[in-house]
Parts: sequence; C-alpha cells; structure tokens
Amino acid sequence: MADKLTEAQCWALFEHLFPNGLDDRTFVEELAPEGWDRSPLLLVSHPTAEQVYEESLRIRENLRNLLRKESESPKEEPPLTLSGVRRDMIHRAPNPVEECADLLGCCLWDVFSDNHEVVTAEGSLVDLGSFRATAGFIADFRHRHNDSRESFGHCGDYIEFYMGTTLVRHRADMTPVYELIFLRMRHIGLSWRYAHPRLYAIDLGSLPNQAEDDVPEALRYDPTESFWRERQLAERQAELAEFRQSLDAAYRESVQDACDGPPPATVRAYQQVYGRNPDGWPPQVEDQE
Repeated sequence: MADKLTEAQCWALFEHLFPNGLDDRTFVEELAPEGWDRSPLLLVSHPTAEQVYEESLRIRENLRNLLRKESESPKEEPPLTLSGVRRDMIHRAPNPVEECADLLGCCLWDVFSDNHEVVTAEGSLVDLGSFRATAGFIADFRHRHNDSRESFGHCGDYIEFYMGTTLVRHRADMTPVYELIFLRMRHIGLSWRYAHPRLYAIDLGSLPNQAEDDVPEALRYDPTESFWRERQLAERQAELAEFRQSLDAAYRESVQDACDGPPPATVRAYQQVYGRNPDGWPPQVEDQE
C-alpha cells in the first residue's frame, strides 16, 4: 500500500500549487483572456434560461420517478414553461474572481476526489479523505486567511464543493480549467489515475442488531418469528443480488459507452498537458471487478 501524505503535507502541497490561493485574478486572465463576461465559463454561474429550464425538467422527472415508488398517485405540479423560467430568473452581475475561484475549487474536487488518485513523484498518495472531507479541505483552502494556517480548523463549508461539477458540468466545457490544474500538478511532479464512476449496493440489513445481541439466545428465540425472519432475509438477499446485477450491467454499459465516445473533460485535459493517457484510461471492466 502506498504511503499517504499527512493533512499538513497536503496543505503544503496546495500552497505550492496555488501560492496566491484560488481567488487569484491571474486565473481569470488565463482562463478568459477576452474577459470573463465573454467567456463560455460564465455560463457555469450564469446559465441561460434554456439551461435552467432543461435542468428543472430533469429534476422534476427524477422526483416524479421517486414518488411513483412511494405512492401510486404523485401530486400534480403546475406546468413548467420556458417563459415562466425566464420571468422568474434572477440576474446578477458577474463577479469574475469569485466565480472563477469557485469553479476552480469544484474542478479540483473532480481531480482529487471522485475515486481518482493523485500521486507524488515519490509515489505517495495525495489523499484528502472522503468525498465530503475533500470538499471540506478545498473549502478551507478557498477561504483561507492571508496569514499561515496554524491549525486545521474549518473556515469553509464543504457543501460548496461537494460532488464538484456534477450538477453544472453540462453548462460549459471545463477542459481549460482542468488543463490549468494539471499544468500546475505536472510542474511539481504530480500524476493522476483515472477511476471510472461506479455504484455499489451495501446490505445494511445484515448488520447485527445490538439490542437483540444483548439478550440471551434462549430468551429471544421464537420459532415462528425465526421462520419469518429467515424468509424475509432470503427475500432481501435475493432482491439485493438482483440489484447488484443491474448495477454491474449498468457499469459494463457505462464503460463501453466511455470507450466508444469522447473522453471526459478531465481525461482530455490530462492528455493535452501530459501528452499521454492517465493511468486507468481507457477503463476496463476486468480491472474493476
């Protein structure tokens, strides 16, 4: 197992990558040389009415599908129209430095989290923790004070960068942002391993019941109850096995689609900066099972 950098070492590494923090005006100039208001990246924070309309339709459909599983008669909603979205949209003036810093933070989550791996030249993992912990780390760095960080208390909210660009990546091509990140990573000897997204099913129902474990076996055993419990357990295990099979099938299809289609923006940016594919690309089902 590879060594992992400590939290202090990870912080020092980010200081090396971004000595002036994420709210550095030069990032705006680098990503939008003709001005932030003319950059396609402006759409990430200022989407068009058409984009908001399509996003709202998808959210409604997802909620409707969820409610169908819980109720046979989901509540009717007023129709959503593009004209209504245009009417209700709140327009605010762009804030280039802030919006660029927030976008950079989300793209950093896409690179340093989401099951991908960042490795130093010495072979140590730059592990910022779980999805949530990584988002919290980036939020802390995003809102850091100008003086040196003497402790690792939280000064940002993890929710700002949780799941990175998942909800907004369709609004604009973020390849240039990833290229900026990878250029700085390459400069200090960091490499990146791609991990294809995959969902797993966990059987929480098989965890022990602490309350029952405290009762002697002879006192808690009931033949009838035990029969139904075993039957329910068998049914749950059968459902779980079927669900896992569907997830595996969806994963295999996703891998095939990834191999047949264009690489994601992260991979394209890595190819452009490093001149080769990252480890783990193209994805293979055999490597994941």
